[in-house]
Amino acid sequence: MKNTATSTARIGYDAGKPIKGRKRFFLVDTLGNLLASCVVAASCHDGTTAAKVWNALALGNELLDHVQTVFVDGEFGRRFRQHLAQRGGQAQAPTGVLAQKGRFFIHAKRWVVERSIAWASNNRRLARDYERKTSHANAWLYVANVRRLARLT
Repeated sequence: MKNTATSTARIGYDAGKPIKGRKRFFLVDTLGNLLASCVVAASCHDGTTAAKVWNALALGNELLDHVQTVFVDGEFGRRFRQHLAQRGGQAQAPTGVLAQKGRFFIHAKRWVVERSIAWASNNRRLARDYERKTSHANAWLYVANVRRLARLT
């Protein structure tokens, strides 16, 4: 995610997407509701960071003890899959992005997360990263999710 000149703490360069800024990690349920999120420097490796985030979320969280399958991006790699296997879970990286005769298809399980990211990006405050601290940027992800849920009721 691109950042502004004010968000100077904890930024990095992601060589996969040639961009300087921060990455957002989303943990959503099957409906796309945000369960947890984490904002880190873009230079952090996806698999290593995901394992650290999972450990931090699992402390005192009985919900994650019952999770059997986690659908992840292919960039998370072998390390995160092994990490979940040690804890009795399974990580699947669906390869559902297909292009056929100019048409674009996305795997249904992956679409849930992509849709959640798009919902968050609809907020003007989250279109760019204005926050100095990653904890503040992460808090705005929760605020955006609460605002979206409040509109649904």
